Amino acid sequence: MVAEKSAAFGESWTAMTTQAVRANQAMAASLFQSFWSPLKRKPTAAAVTAQVQRAAMGVLNKGIAPVHRKAVSNAKRLARTKLR
Repeated sequence: MVAEKSAAFGESWTAMTTQAVRANQAMAASLFQSFWSPLKRKPTAAAVTAQVQRAAMGVLNKGIAPVHRKAVSNAKRLARTKLR
């Protein structure tokens, strides 16, 4: 079980890092687009805040998915075992 937890932890960090990089790229692209397109409306503070919150929740969701998957599989496996 220790190896499974360690593997899930590693998968979690990898998924969170990947998602954080994608979110940062999307926010940077949005920022540069707002600078280089003077005819477009500038994003409001509420829109930027919502984008940051979505990015943070995406990172957290990606991070918890491997741990949740491992916990559910362990629960199913342990439910099949017979008690003495």
